[in-house]
This record gives sequence, C-alpha cells and structure tokens, in this order.
Amino acid sequence: MHPVLFTLPNGFSVHTYGVAIAVGTLCAVFIATRWGAKEGIHKDVFPDLGFWAIVGGVVGARLEYLRVNWHLFANRSFTDMLNVRDGGLVYYGGLIGVLVAFLVIVQVRRLPAGKVLDILAPLIPFGQMFGRIGCFGAGCCYGHETDLPWAVTFTDPLSIAPKGVPLHPTQLYEVAYSAMLFATLYALRSRKRFDGQLILLYLMIYPVLRSLNEILRNDAERGFFLEDTLGPTISNAQAISLIIATIASLVFISKWKAAGQTKR
Repeated sequence: MHPVLFTLPNGFSVHTYGVAIAVGTLCAVFIATRWGAKEGIHKDVFPDLGFWAIVGGVVGARLEYLRVNWHLFANRSFTDMLNVRDGGLVYYGGLIGVLVAFLVIVQVRRLPAGKVLDILAPLIPFGQMFGRIGCFGAGCCYGHETDLPWAVTFTDPLSIAPKGVPLHPTQLYEVAYSAMLFATLYALRSRKRFDGQLILLYLMIYPVLRSLNEILRNDAERGFFLEDTLGPTISNAQAISLIIATIASLVFISKWKAAGQTKR
C-alpha cells in the first residue's frame, strides 16, 4: 500500500508498480521459455516476445488511458502524455498492444501462432497477479467504500486511492481470480483439442470476471461507455469485455466444431 518502494541516494523513486510488473514479466518469460523448449520453440523466442510485449503493452495501455481521459491532456504538453511514472495505464489497451506486438513477431519469425499463444495463455493471468499487486501498492484501481471486515484503508500520502476510507480491495480480488484462472488454464494444457484453445478460453473467461469486479470499482478515470447517453452505467472495460468475450466465444465454437470433425 506504498506507491514508492524505495528511493535511491540520487532521489530517484522506485515505484512498487514498476517493480511488480518487472518481476512478473521476468518470471513469465522464464517459465514460457521452459515450456516452449518442451514443444520445440527456440529458447530465444520468449525473451524477444517479452521485450516487445513490454513495449507494445506500455504503448497500448497509455494510448487507451489517453483516449479515455483526453479531457485531462487536451491542453497539456506531449511530455506529460508520455509520462507513465505517475500512473495512467489501462489493462485492455495494454493487452491489445501486446497482441499487436505478438502478431508482428509471429509473422517475422514464422512461428506457430496458436501453439505459442497457448504457452503464454496461463502466464497472462500469472502476470496479472503481479500487476494488481503493484496496483494495490500504488492505490490505483481502488473499490467503492465498504464496511466489510476485509476492507482496506489507504494511508500513504502518495497513494492514488482516497485516504482514510475503508474500500473494497478490488486489486486483491483480481489477484485472487487471476490465480484461479492461471491454475485452470495450466491444468488444461495437456487436454487441448486444438491449438489456440487456451488463449481463447482466457479471452472468454477473464472478461466476465473483470466485468464483475468492475461493479465494485470506484476509480472514475477508467471511463464509462457512452457516458453522455447512458451515464456512469457501463464502464469502458465492461464494454470492451463484452466485445472480446463475444468474439472469442464465436471463434472458440467454430474451432471446437472443426476439431471434432477432423477427429471423425
């Protein structure tokens, strides 16, 4: 619950969120490399993917944040738009950025996309656990006020969350369901019916869990879908979740049927 993990002698602050993301990414790359080696994927593929995933993820997450909160940046400098050290990243934008980077690398290196994506699928929620721990440290993505016994109260002056108010620990809720999603996808690795099945399952299940968690979130800067018409009813994340889950479900059904016909 402390945004700054420690400060170097030169005054440079090391943020909890950045450290959590770095640790999660490094662990995910290490595990993916080991899993990939067992499936014939060269050992340098996932470190390369990890690097470009970070680049694509940060760019995508920042662009989505700017899109949702453009009113905050319309009269500010380009440097302010680039500054992510004070927060301002949106997960779904990051996910899209990562997928774009992935597709480029896959095309350039001529990799089996479905197989590689399935190796990565369980590691996406694995990485999310670290990311949301970082959010908890920063105080972002906080929940509504509550009197539940597990409510959390942020007190650090640098925390993004309201101070001195008991809140739903929505960041920790996501840590919990990401852990369950990781375990589920990991258990299904040896039971696939077709390549690409695990990533499609992730894209079907995570949006539902995220949409439920959105109900308890209270950080208005994430934005709302068609707010001028519908008001603060459906968050941007819920709208994107619906689109992603619908498309993934349709693709999953198609591939599942195709895989069944192939086995006949």
